Amino acid sequence: MKVAIIGAGVSGIACAHELERYGVKPVIFERNSFIGEQFSHVASLLEVTHRPIRDALRLIHKKYDIDIKPLNTINTLVHNAPQKTSTIKGNLGYFIFRGRENNDLKKQIFSQLKGTEVRFNENVYYDALEGMYDHIVISSGEPSMTDELGCWQEWFQGYERGAVVLGNFDPNTQIMWVNKNYCKKGYAYLAPYNKNKAFITLVVSDVDEKEIDAYWEEFLYTENIKYTIIEEFKLEHLAGYAYPNKVNNIYFIGNAGGALDSFLGFGQVNAIVTGIMAARSICTGEDYEKLIKPITRRTKQFYEFRKAFNNLTNDNYDTLIRSIGLSGVKQILYQSSLNIPKYGAKFLRINKKKR
Repeated sequence: MKVAIIGAGVSGIACAHELERYGVKPVIFERNSFIGEQFSHVASLLEVTHRPIRDALRLIHKKYDIDIKPLNTINTLVHNAPQKTSTIKGNLGYFIFRGRENNDLKKQIFSQLKGTEVRFNENVYYDALEGMYDHIVISSGEPSMTDELGCWQEWFQGYERGAVVLGNFDPNTQIMWVNKNYCKKGYAYLAPYNKNKAFITLVVSDVDEKEIDAYWEEFLYTENIKYTIIEEFKLEHLAGYAYPNKVNNIYFIGNAGGALDSFLGFGQVNAIVTGIMAARSICTGEDYEKLIKPITRRTKQFYEFRKAFNNLTNDNYDTLIRSIGLSGVKQILYQSSLNIPKYGAKFLRINKKKR
């Protein structure tokens, strides 16, 4: 069986790993000359977004034989609205490194492959591979090919500007901000590499590459952020829904398959699982849509959460963050098995009506 994977992203490499477990050695076509990220950053893997899964990394190891070592655990979450702040403590998730070093998420999974061929500097399109391979898996990290095949619905568009900064940080604490004045329907967060270095980013909805700069300056000024910046980047931020997730012998996985949640932009676990399920579908003949149904259901729930979130004002943000800090609400949100994406939209709508 001949399988081509377009893109050596997290989902593509996870797909290759699972194919190898079935005795299939695919070919990965990667447009870059390396495995890793264009820009160094720290991603978050929050327990609250993956329920009923309590420990996503443990599950990935147990069910899929993929070992991932996190950069650090997340023990504290600081939520900031324009006038209110709430702090949550507990076993909240993990920080994951993304970059060029060996502890990058892609490189960690790639190091566990045994025979997959990677063709670097190959920026190929699916139509160039048709007829040459039995199955084509699109793991390009963005939805252009999915959209061309008529399977993409955009749910969130904006721009992200981020930076690597120097300062004094708690390596187990993530800080998050929401404020309509500088992020519109988006958000900002800080995630540390270690005690002296952190990644800080701002995602602003419905802006272009030039407009993001003004919002970035407003963010830094409003929050009095004066860290020393050593690296910067900006890129388009897209999230949406793919259906169907398979057209003939072409599979959409990862961000190309709508794995990125449209609320906070997290999608690493979804990317890994969609890649694995595409491989299983290829090797066993199981229905890919059924295999990824839990993921598509959760992304729809996050979309409803996103739509409710979009309607909030800064006053609503203050009420929401104050509510999160209340002991009873805090316990329900972070110390229970409550499905936040499923019930979160109703919570936000109630919060808005109270204003």
